[in-house]
Amino acid sequence: MSPNIIGLIIGFIFIVPTIYLIRSKQWDNSAWPWLLVTLPIYYMLFGLLAMDTTAIIKELLYGLPYIATGLLVWRIKSTAGLIIIGLAWLSHGLYDLYHDVFFVNPGVFSWYPAFCAFVDISVAAYILVFYKSLKSDFGKSATK
Repeated sequence: MSPNIIGLIIGFIFIVPTIYLIRSKQWDNSAWPWLLVTLPIYYMLFGLLAMDTTAIIKELLYGLPYIATGLLVWRIKSTAGLIIIGLAWLSHGLYDLYHDVFFVNPGVFSWYPAFCAFVDISVAAYILVFYKSLKSDFGKSATK
């Protein structure tokens, strides 16, 4: 079985219960921004696994926009932040698909880019498709 198929299967098994749990607990307003912040850290850990300082630094630099976006959306809590965070998740999914075009991180498992892209694009689709129902929950937290 190809690594991409394995990544897609693992991604599906992971993201379906994750979205269900986050939605059922009404954690959308904080979970998605915070999880976005963590995405570059996983790639940095892969660089650490390979003991490749250059990969770690590049992952940090490429990850800074995701870290900043996640923190800002979490802090500001505007309804426009939902669209911003959804687009950020989508762009990270595209980053996963084209990661090796930018540079090679030797610590990344062969199945991981497909897994992460599937998860990221699924989260983006969830946020952007259910934007209107999430908007009321997101707005409530801004007044707390």
